[in-house]
Amino acid sequence: MQCGPSICVIAALAIFTLPVDAAKIVNQSIPIAVSVPVPCVGEVVDVSGKLHTVITFTSNGRHVNAHVHVNAQGITGTGEITGRTFQANGKINISFNKSLLNGQGTTTFIARLEVTGEPGPSGGDIGFTLRETAHVTLNAKGTVTVNFDNFQADCI
Repeated sequence: MQCGPSICVIAALAIFTLPVDAAKIVNQSIPIAVSVPVPCVGEVVDVSGKLHTVITFTSNGRHVNAHVHVNAQGITGTGEITGRTFQANGKINISFNKSLLNGQGTTTFIARLEVTGEPGPSGGDIGFTLRETAHVTLNAKGTVTVNFDNFQADCI
């Protein structure tokens, strides 16, 4: 059986093209409660609240295209020695494209939130950056989860 050039191209595209799912949105508020040593503050700060995460993605089983938005949601901290209070602010936006293996994959990135505290003894503002590692996982069923770990403080 012979086919004309346009019919062969259409047939080849039909064979090798996977359907793309419609864009999906995952909206999560992930509670955190961690104690972080902060050298520039001179004490451990107990931090708690939620990391609000919105993930928009499309996948065809072999490739995922995603956008991740993370923002602080009521994240506060208290110094274990001084009782000084802190407030986390900020947002993170990251987009990525990733090849999948057997319909699944994980992407890891570093997220940073600015944390400010009430003025110190000298009257100056005290602050630090809360750094956490984010892991975005797509499983073979198309379910997306995000986890945060490895919380650390960076002096600013």
